[in-house]
Amino acid sequence: MTTRAEVYAALDTERAYQDALWTPETTISGGLHTVTEWLVYMDSYLREAFDQVSRGPDPAATLAALNTVRKITAMGVACMEQNGAPVRKS
Repeated sequence: MTTRAEVYAALDTERAYQDALWTPETTISGGLHTVTEWLVYMDSYLREAFDQVSRGPDPAATLAALNTVRKITAMGVACMEQNGAPVRKS
């Protein structure tokens, strides 16, 4: 098992990587996207993760998919950073 703190640390490293990669100098959007655009990107990578686990041998397939899950989850974080982060109401 991995602690929540370790998961968030992994997401922070992915977000730092994404922010360094997608800048106004490297892309027209500067890494800024609508919720719809983020969902399309996340869906594309989710399909990639399915391919990884359905076509590759373990443990390599699981590790590849977990790396992709980190990327997808960090995309969700970026989406909320850019478009809002509503808090769940009790």
